[in-house]
Amino acid sequence: MNRTRQPKAISLLLQKSNLKPDTSLITKLNSLLQSYLKQHNIEGCRVAYLQNASLLIEIPTATWLIRLQFMRSELLSVMRQEIPGLLEIKIKVNPNLTTSVTNNTKKRHRPIKRASKMPHDVALSFIAMADNAEPELQAALRSLASYSQDK
Repeated sequence: MNRTRQPKAISLLLQKSNLKPDTSLITKLNSLLQSYLKQHNIEGCRVAYLQNASLLIEIPTATWLIRLQFMRSELLSVMRQEIPGLLEIKIKVNPNLTTSVTNNTKKRHRPIKRASKMPHDVALSFIAMADNAEPELQAALRSLASYSQDK
């Protein structure tokens, strides 16, 4: 069977149907959003999509939803600097964003606290208690007494 037409590229079809998002514009809007939200100490939000002059912003928690609803008009004017035809901003909670934010905070290592030296009289009381204790407890109390300041 002979074809009379050549197959068309998928990217060309997507551009005609407006299904392909302009990734460079979304990236610009996302960086603009991040810089704006950084001033207000809000993290973990992102631009989800831009469609029909409407911008959807995804946020990790409902707490941020309330804060962003109060700032919606100011945020809309900031975003209109990049897209003058922007009509509205929709805000949606996406709990999946919470896991990525918490994973980033878990990666930070906390310093390990080391035991400090105890006063000599406390160490002597541990040794005195160890004299009348069972063998396992005796070993533990003597180990604790070894942390005395007067060594």
